[in-house]
Amino acid sequence: MAAATFSSNPELCVKDNFKQGEFKRSIEVQCDHIKADTCLGFSAVSHSDKAIILSFRGSENSEVSQEVIDAIIERPISAFGGKGKVLDYFLTAFTDVWKNGMKDDFLSLKNGNPGYELWVTGHSLGAAMASIAATTIATSNYFDANKIKLVTYGQPRTGDKTYAALVDTTFPYAIRVVHKFDIVPQIPPRFLYGYHHHKSEVWYNNDMAVGDPWIECDEDESKKCSDSETTVVGSDHDYYYGVTVGMASYGCKGWNPYV
Repeated sequence: MAAATFSSNPELCVKDNFKQGEFKRSIEVQCDHIKADTCLGFSAVSHSDKAIILSFRGSENSEVSQEVIDAIIERPISAFGGKGKVLDYFLTAFTDVWKNGMKDDFLSLKNGNPGYELWVTGHSLGAAMASIAATTIATSNYFDANKIKLVTYGQPRTGDKTYAALVDTTFPYAIRVVHKFDIVPQIPPRFLYGYHHHKSEVWYNNDMAVGDPWIECDEDESKKCSDSETTVVGSDHDYYYGVTVGMASYGCKGWNPYV
């Protein structure tokens, strides 16, 4: 579902991935300072899994450079009633998608599907937006945090230690998947205003082929996972589980073996 946000027809992936999938709507807005670029999120539901789905896509161009620029120029800003600080660029991107229709769509799906779980996901900037989305929903008491599953791919450091602590204590199920030497999880650097990852990290120090092993680190910034490496490779950011983030451009047939 994270890859599906890069498709012009994400509803095809919802149909291909779930036996009883229902696509709600995509919301696309301009991203913060990059007025020529957009950020996007969509909502859906899998009745076969009894899960509501929120998936986020960051900007499609120059997102890494803009994140670094914002991190250097501006300190993380307070959010969640003062319980955490996050990068303004990430918060603005999420908030604009949320307020322009995703909140209404989410509440509609929640009210129409009582007892369902909530799955929140995204890649890159979309991963940071997903993290903020799940935290916003849980701390606003829109949804039981114990029924939220947050899974992100190539997530940058989204906030400071207070934000990491908030996520750690809020969600029993929060996973950041990192591919090998992916550069994006290493930005913004920790020395800038104390940016800090939340747990848990699942690190694949390999090509992420079927059957490849992984390491799970259930602590912030563990030196046993990707922080153990100083090498960074930009191309590792675009390949997760052996496919590019654009793999869903024409649907996702054959991707889910359980359909």
